[in-house]
Amino acid sequence: MTQAVDAVEAAAIALGQGAWTPRGEEQAMGGMFLSHRDALEPRRLPDMPASRDPQGWVSQHVLWLEDVAALAASVRDQWYAHLPTSHMTALISAYADQAAVAVPLADRLRASWDAERPDSLSQEQVTWWEQWHVPAAERQQLDAVTHRLIVIGSVVVAAVTGAWSGGRS
Repeated sequence: MTQAVDAVEAAAIALGQGAWTPRGEEQAMGGMFLSHRDALEPRRLPDMPASRDPQGWVSQHVLWLEDVAALAASVRDQWYAHLPTSHMTALISAYADQAAVAVPLADRLRASWDAERPDSLSQEQVTWWEQWHVPAAERQQLDAVTHRLIVIGSVVVAAVTGAWSGGRS
């Protein structure tokens, strides 16, 4: 028997072993979260030009994390009374908590941008500004947060779509 180290692993193991088959409200909760998450538009700091990089600016990702943390917390709070002990509630809660790690950074970036906005808003100046305000070590932490969100999100998708059911219904 596999031992889970956290709620995300517990949900993944339960799905994989067929001990948890999300239905009805759980699928609705997860589906609602996923559809709203996927509809979140990336935000830029005020007057920041669009990035030439298809992934956007680092600050855009940080602001998206802030938005998705609020969204996940809202979905969790909305559904908690109906599904207090559900793996789905635990997954959405884990997503909210993980994304919320970026909220203080989003606050700091907004304050720094307001105080130290580059005179020239060229791609090069904005890139320099971001490198200065989000150093490599902090970017690595963001990468780790993002990786964990991908894992959690994958379990939510599998639970909503039945991808791990292996043909069981």
